Amino acid sequence: MSTIGAINVPGVIPGMSSQKLFISNNKSSQKSEDTEKKGALVDSDNATRIDFNINPESFQDNKSLNLSEINIPGMSHPRLQFANGSSRVLSFSLFLHYGATKDVPNAIKILQSWLYPEYENGKLTKTPPKLLLVFGDTWADEKWILRSCNINRQRFDKDLKCILAEISVELIEYIEDSKSSKDIKK
Repeated sequence: MSTIGAINVPGVIPGMSSQKLFISNNKSSQKSEDTEKKGALVDSDNATRIDFNINPESFQDNKSLNLSEINIPGMSHPRLQFANGSSRVLSFSLFLHYGATKDVPNAIKILQSWLYPEYENGKLTKTPPKLLLVFGDTWADEKWILRSCNINRQRFDKDLKCILAEISVELIEYIEDSKSSKDIKK
């Protein structure tokens, strides 16, 4: 392992007083100070992978259901009838920085490419990829589609290449068959 340097950078990441950024010329090196497991987003078709430089501090996991209100004369409240469930949406923020991702602009391009289908001769050949969220076993058996990714490029090098970006990610759960409450409790 050949580490070029480690620096404390105050205020790089909002909400954190300082963040240690490692700059290494060995892409596969792992720092002894960085023993925490890192999450990743992985394209389930071709295994293209975006590793999290810093694990998200929080995930917002939103699911709701749709109810039909049946108005009955003389009742104080309408009767509620289950109609269907809505899409489950997972939102979080990622930070990509040069110390862990040598090519931040390329990582951003990969994320953005996951928002697009593929075409051949003007015809749709492939929908946007289904992604796996690797983060312990929390979402191990679930597939997701990237619904949005809002990029805030925050720092640049002397050649104006992005070296730090905060990316707000929104994933929508991909479900082929209906799930029941029993499936969720497993």
